[in-house]
Parts: sequence; C-alpha cells; structure tokens
Amino acid sequence: MSANGNLSLSTAEELLRKLVLIPSSNTDDKHGIVKFAVRHLEHLGFKCRLLGGAAAPAVLASRGSGGLLLSGHLDTVPIGDSWSKNQGERNGNVLYGRGAADMKGGCAAILMAAAEISRSNNSLTIALTTDEETGMSGADLLSKEPEISSAAAIVICEPTSLTIGLREKGLLQLRLVTYGKCAHAAMPQQGENAIHKMLFALGKLEPLSRNRMGTAEKMTLSVDVIKGGMKVNVIPDKCEAEIDVRTPPTMNTKEALGVIREKLSGVECGLSIINRLEPISISPDTRIVRLLRRVVGKTRTSDIAYATEMIKFRDYNENLVAFGPGDPAVAHSADEHIDLEEVVTAAKVYARLASELS
Repeated sequence: MSANGNLSLSTAEELLRKLVLIPSSNTDDKHGIVKFAVRHLEHLGFKCRLLGGAAAPAVLASRGSGGLLLSGHLDTVPIGDSWSKNQGERNGNVLYGRGAADMKGGCAAILMAAAEISRSNNSLTIALTTDEETGMSGADLLSKEPEISSAAAIVICEPTSLTIGLREKGLLQLRLVTYGKCAHAAMPQQGENAIHKMLFALGKLEPLSRNRMGTAEKMTLSVDVIKGGMKVNVIPDKCEAEIDVRTPPTMNTKEALGVIREKLSGVECGLSIINRLEPISISPDTRIVRLLRRVVGKTRTSDIAYATEMIKFRDYNENLVAFGPGDPAVAHSADEHIDLEEVVTAAKVYARLASELS
C-alpha cells in the first residue's frame, strides 16, 4: 500500500461513493460526472481532452505517452425500482449503488491508480466514455486517436471478478414489428390484432430464451421492450418488440441473424437491426495477458457474457484484455454492489502494470 493512502480501502469508498451519487444514466446529463473525472485527473497532473458532443462526451487523459491505457465508462443504466439499499450505502466492505459494479467500481480503481502513478515518472493514459450502455459512439471516436494505437497495452476495466477476460460475446439488438388492422374491441372480427401476431412471433423465438446466460457457447435471447395498443377498447394495428441477442465467440452476428430469421420463417412480421457488435477472442499469448498473469499470480481466465468497448479498440491495438473489479452477475440489477477490496486490488494491479509498461 502506498504511504499516502492512494490505494487504501477508505480512498476506494470515498471515490466510489462520489461517483455513484453523481447521476449518469442514459437519461441524465453527463456534464457532472465528466467534470468530476476531469478535475480529479487534472489535479493529478494529467492532460485532459474532451471528444464528442455534450450528449455523450468522452475523456482522454494522459501523463506521458506510449504506456498503459486504462479504459472505462462513466455511464450507467437507470437506477430502477425494487432496491432495498440506499445509493452509496456501505455494509462491511460492500458498497451499494447503480454502477457500483458496472462500472464505477472500475473507474474508481482507474482514478486510484492514476493518483499512484502521479507520484512517479511512469506513463499512463486513461479513456473514459459516457455512452457505453447506449451505443459506444465515444469509444468509436477514441479508437481513432493516436493514443489508442500507440499504447503499449489496453486494459478494459469492466467487471470480471478480477479474472482475465479473453473472450467476449457478440451483441445483436433487433426490432420486431407486427401489423394489424384497427377495429372496435366489441367487434374484433373486423380487425387484425397486432399484439396477437406478436405473441405468435415471440412464441417462435421462445426456445432460444431458454439457453442459460452463463453458458458461453450458447446464443442467448431476451425480449426486453414491448409496445402495442393505444386504448383498451381498440384492436391494435401495430406492435413492436426489442430483442437482445448475445452470440458466443464462435458465432458471428450474421449467423445469429440467420438463426432468428429461420425461426421466424412464415411469420408475418418485420425485422430490423438496432445495433450489432461482433464477438471477440484475445490470444492468451499477447504481451498484456502474459504480464497480467505475472502481476496477479494464479488467476483464471473467463468468458465475458456481455459486450464491452474492447470491440471498438481491437482493430487499432490488438494488445488488450479485460480485467476489473466487480461481479458482472449483479450489473444492472437492484441492489447492485461491489466489494471494495476488489476495487483496491484492481487499482494496485493497474498501477503495477503501468509501471511495468512505462
């Protein structure tokens, strides 16, 4: 542990609570969270640049050049309901709050490592985005900056429970639309019910939703949004559903789309792509993976069930890996939380990697 407490449990708690208490969901203004991060990093001697527009700004902060690059996102999904804990509440070494695991815990570890590096002559670059949950335009912009391609290595600080993330599932988000004909609900035979058609279409896809989310080699499907009808006594003429599909590392999104279309063969509906990200696999022989193994000792590798900004950086720098604090299983859930000890451990690892790569 550093003499000045940069890598202490109390610092982790203080930083993470501040981050958690700054609203940064897709419906929130990102100015507050970005201002906090930039002020913190500039105080440590980092040169900060802002990229992108006001709706989704990205931060590129550097101290020196060519060393380690730590990547994180400051945005979260909405808080939602059903919480039994207060935002920022601590119980033992566990801190609760939206984004605690995904991934303000990782961002707190990044800022702690930055403070430790500021006491040395080592180099470190930090990339922070604010729209990872809604499109990754910030990562798209950052990927084309020279700091990405010139980095000695990139660590995606997403929650991996401190395992080494080498394989990541792909993402395919789809919009399914069914059409009908309006009529008075008292005379349904004069109309066509678009919701009934949607139920039929979703029934065709239901077997795919039975795949276990934890099974890396299985394609998974989840119906997450559905909209239909305008009034209780009117037969609906349109129904929309938004579907989230995750593809294993061995299946690209084109193949997954083919599976979906085959299931919907003969069904009267429209299908369009909202977003797609290909799966990714990292060689265990890359420099950063070998170095990470040496720094953390014996630790297992893992498959990441969700999509990260790693896919945006891969074409510009292949020496990258995912490694961060927090259990991905609690991300986006009520009572999301993180063990502060993991945040401290991650910060120590990041600082050590930065030293080794400078």
